[in-house]
Amino acid sequence: MAKMVCYGATFCCFFLEKIMKKIYDKYVELKHTDSNKYYLFKSGKFYIFVDSDAEKISKVTTLKLTHLNNDIYKCGFPTNAYDKYMSIFKNIGYDVDIVTDEEDISKNIIGLINSIDVDKLNYDDAIKYIKELKSLASQEFR
Repeated sequence: MAKMVCYGATFCCFFLEKIMKKIYDKYVELKHTDSNKYYLFKSGKFYIFVDSDAEKISKVTTLKLTHLNNDIYKCGFPTNAYDKYMSIFKNIGYDVDIVTDEEDISKNIIGLINSIDVDKLNYDDAIKYIKELKSLASQEFR
């Protein structure tokens, strides 16, 4: 049993490392395009900043810096705190771009559609769902 747990932990670490490398590589690419923006990555149920963005953001918020690896920092917050932090970034004048994975956006759209009970849908709810779908669909795939 201990060997199975060890293999599971090794796989999780390997998988997490691959995701973080993908995020960091995308961050470097985006920073070369526009170094004045802050890039916020949606990763599962969290939003994270990396590298110099994380260091700068952590100085003006309560977000704690942690290590992405030995050389690179990250900080972030759960998706349910999105509005709170985006309001903070806007108030201090930070230009923050959200970077999401196309697959993640598609899952969110499908999840929203599947959550609609068409038999109980009223006009106000329909408008709300359409606005949410429009917002999700307009997110730039990067």
